[in-house]
Amino acid sequence: MLKKIWTAIKSILEPVAEIISSIVNFILLFIVYLIGVGSVSIIMKLFRRHFLELKKQNKHSNWQGRNVEKEPLEKYYRTF
Repeated sequence: MLKKIWTAIKSILEPVAEIISSIVNFILLFIVYLIGVGSVSIIMKLFRRHFLELKKQNKHSNWQGRNVEKEPLEKYYRTF
């Protein structure tokens, strides 16, 4: 008897619990996004720093050269 009542209650409350959990997950992820990404975005705009080079430049090529120096052979074998 109790098992039938419990399964009836469970079948009614499961969809409600899924709706509540999706709402809570949305709210929590939204807050984390605002704190994490939003704060970094505001700080980078204050310092006028850009992570992506999105502006068009009047150059013939987009190649960016790097100044790489050759290291001793022992350093390549010691990874840590």
